[in-house]
Amino acid sequence: MEDLSRLRKAYRTASLVGGAIIVSLFLYVAVVEVGRAWLKPFLGLARIENPLVLRYAFYAAAIVIVIFSRIVNSLILRKSRQDDPEAVVRRLSLAALVSMALGEGPALMGLALFLLGGFSRDFYMLLIVSLFLEFMYFPRLRNWEDYLKDRPLSCRL
Repeated sequence: MEDLSRLRKAYRTASLVGGAIIVSLFLYVAVVEVGRAWLKPFLGLARIENPLVLRYAFYAAAIVIVIFSRIVNSLILRKSRQDDPEAVVRRLSLAALVSMALGEGPALMGLALFLLGGFSRDFYMLLIVSLFLEFMYFPRLRNWEDYLKDRPLSCRL
């Protein structure tokens, strides 16, 4: 019973962190819209010689983040027979937090593109990638419980 309450507490913490990350994504939207409204036309804070190179680099980095987050998540959640219930809960929390933190990356790169060159469309495209990743990796208690059910009998809560 104590282990189940530990799972729920870890889940609540991971959910709160995930919620804070999602709120921060919408704060980035506010920054972009305020910048566009107050500084018409907003052309960025820096003069970029070749903006296409920077844009392609950021889009490529976003693709790498999508792939990397999937790999990292599966590596963290790799099952082991030596895991005790506490280690399993830590692993679930770590996987959720790392994946959600990585998921914020594309939106941050989009915000950087906007601030540097005024590319609001690119910001929104990368924001969609981030929102997708946040939705994909947001912790779900039922999934956590199902993950624990697949554990060896010595590790079950």
